[in-house]
Amino acid sequence: MIIRLLNIQFARLKRQKILYLFFAVMAVIIISNALQCIGSSEDNGMGYYADGKFPTMCMQSYIDIVGTLFLSFISAVLICGEKASGMFRQPLLNGVSKKQLLIAKTVSIFIVALICFLFVVIVSIITGFFLWGSHIFDYAQEYLLQMLLLAFPQITMVLFLVLLSLYMSNISSMMCASLIILLVNNLFSQFFGSYISFVDFMYYLYAFSGYNGMELTGKMIVLGIAVNVITGIILVYGISRRTNSMIM
Repeated sequence: MIIRLLNIQFARLKRQKILYLFFAVMAVIIISNALQCIGSSEDNGMGYYADGKFPTMCMQSYIDIVGTLFLSFISAVLICGEKASGMFRQPLLNGVSKKQLLIAKTVSIFIVALICFLFVVIVSIITGFFLWGSHIFDYAQEYLLQMLLLAFPQITMVLFLVLLSLYMSNISSMMCASLIILLVNNLFSQFFGSYISFVDFMYYLYAFSGYNGMELTGKMIVLGIAVNVITGIILVYGISRRTNSMIM
């Protein structure tokens, strides 16, 4: 049943060509970043990310605004759009419950997040290989660790966006709320990181990717994983409560 629902969700996204648009935009961003790195010296910010650190730079570009807003839009389309049409308040056909439908939508967003992130990493490595050859693998161990760690805040982010979507009335309100939250969180992450690192899972999107030269330490890794796991559990509980209230 879940597989069939997943196929329906991806068929809907495929019809709207949303993923193709993301791939095109992100490819342009990656190529633009590469050209700026080539034309910059090692003393400035862009030159620092030439050669082996280029995939890290592209991951930072993805998690900063573009990737999160795109996942917010996917959540809005799959969940807010359904709410606006009254699907969650209507009896579902063929014995499909509202919880099953929401699980399928959440898993779909997880899969989209994975596809998008892997696309960024793979295209950045291929682009870097054409420009810098095998030097693109000089820091492979570092950015592979970053990829692994970034999985935690990205999973938590998907759960957060799903919960937020359940409270938003339409796609536009979801996008506005997401943008405001991202901008405010970005501001707090830069100036109050030592305080919010104990409670804010979104802080680790920046910390785990080495954003603005953040140093990745063992203490940060342990704390980041703990914050994201605890937040994830809370978000799953919140999604369940919200779904039950919608069913009633």
